[in-house]
Amino acid sequence: AARHLFAEWGFAGTSMREVSEAAGVSKAAIYHHFRDKRRLYRELLDEGITTLTAAMRRVPDEGPAPAQLARILLLHLEFARAHADLLRMMVHEQWQAGERRRPVSSAIARHHEEELAIFAAVLERGIARGEFKPVDPALSAQALCVVIDIISAGFVMAAPPVSAAEVAHNAMDVLLNGLAATPVSPAEVAELFTAKEQTA
Repeated sequence: AARHLFAEWGFAGTSMREVSEAAGVSKAAIYHHFRDKRRLYRELLDEGITTLTAAMRRVPDEGPAPAQLARILLLHLEFARAHADLLRMMVHEQWQAGERRRPVSSAIARHHEEELAIFAAVLERGIARGEFKPVDPALSAQALCVVIDIISAGFVMAAPPVSAAEVAHNAMDVLLNGLAATPVSPAEVAELFTAKEQTA
């Protein structure tokens, strides 16, 4: 009940009275287990993020690197659909942190660090095997994390709903093949930004 309310209204917009009414228990019963609203919120957030991080650790690291990326992407989408309230809580938390210029929760920060390390490792293996072109693994891992977070959020809120597999296939096609009908060289990519600067 608390997770649903926090997801819908955020931390500040949810009261313990509303949580107790939605759960059908007294406020005293909640305070018996949680010191305050902040502790309840943090434990819900930490529990969910820990579950996602643990699931990512279980993704096999053998086989082609593109297949590993596909498994991680599909895992995120399936997790987002199964834990939509948690995903909305994470979005609220990160949005509030950005507005107030303060760090996100330690659980989210730890998850992002581990997620970055997992993506960087996959990219490094793919580059070493010739499956990916030589890019900066750390920088590319950051881009992948942002893209997957946004895709996951959009997936949960999509109307009409689409399947995780459909979204994952489309995203992997764009990640691996890009949008251009013919390959674009790094020099041509650089020219796109130069052209923008000249017209500005």
